[in-house]
Amino acid sequence: MLAAAGRVERAEGTDEAGIADLAALLDQADAPALVTGAGTDTEDGWAALVALAEHIGAPVFQESFGARAGFPQDHPRFAGFLPADRPGLRAALAGYDTVLSVGAPVFRQYPYTEGPLAEPGIRLAMLTDDPAEAYRSPVELAVLAPIPSTLRRMTERVAPRDRTPPYRAAAAVPEPPAEGRPMLPAHVLAALAERAPADTVFVEETPSSRPEMHRLVPARRPLGFLSAAMGGLGFALPAATGVRMARPDRPVIAVVGDGSSLYQVQSLWSAARYGTGVLFVVLSNGRYAIMDRLAEKHGGKPSWPGFPEVSVSGLARELGCPARRVETHDDLVAVLDSVVPTLHERTEPLVLDVAVAIEHEFRP
Repeated sequence: MLAAAGRVERAEGTDEAGIADLAALLDQADAPALVTGAGTDTEDGWAALVALAEHIGAPVFQESFGARAGFPQDHPRFAGFLPADRPGLRAALAGYDTVLSVGAPVFRQYPYTEGPLAEPGIRLAMLTDDPAEAYRSPVELAVLAPIPSTLRRMTERVAPRDRTPPYRAAAAVPEPPAEGRPMLPAHVLAALAERAPADTVFVEETPSSRPEMHRLVPARRPLGFLSAAMGGLGFALPAATGVRMARPDRPVIAVVGDGSSLYQVQSLWSAARYGTGVLFVVLSNGRYAIMDRLAEKHGGKPSWPGFPEVSVSGLARELGCPARRVETHDDLVAVLDSVVPTLHERTEPLVLDVAVAIEHEFRP
């Protein structure tokens, strides 16, 4: 596996060699696949990538732990999310002979595991507008160019092919919990997915539940999913507030773990002060669940305490932001049925502090 790009080309004109080389790479492939990420999350980016994928009949994967969605996740060509560990990544890409990454790194992984990113013989290439990604990615060819226009030119050059779309089973929606049983994050996410309009902006910061969110809540419009990608906590509450202020035409729902929310809980004052109308859904299990699972993965035990006595809804109210504690699935459904239809016009934010059970499995 190369430690960096074998060749980097800049393509700015209509007849640049880099575009021709990428097109030739796809033409030579028997089983090409596309990978996308934050770099195509625009109206033009989605349209251009959809056109290329449909033209060559290629599946489109979303990068793991990406900051934004680069392709409509309800499209027949959407193949799902790449695994965040190398063995899973190799297995996901094993059926392809050529993989082109468009607007995404090659390949984001977390946590680190040994081994190559792809099986020997698979050709890797990328199209990006990020010079740093172009030069550090372990690919045969990296083309540094404006993404939507380059995709359109590639589609004009590449021969059309008719391939069967990838099979993806419909996401299994969990049944409501039995009476007296706690909710799981999947119950909350499924309820949101059922009710949220297609143009909703979901802002995510619930690391232990992120795979479930990807499975149950597809991004159906550009800017439909936002996250801090790979790392620090404290992003979602202020980000959701800012997004709603910048795009008051879009409903905004932040899905946040209670541990994550504590890093920037004071931003709820701003959400209330500026009348943003964001719905903040806090999945409250009283622990840093992602850290617990990672400690266990490495054979250790969590050395940090839980915080079941902390009330995120209480903190929100003290900061002037309306909040409600939700303990049962019936209460959750009732409040979502009341609030979600108002999100386009709503100016008053609301925190739903939703009690969920601790999950003991994490598969990024």
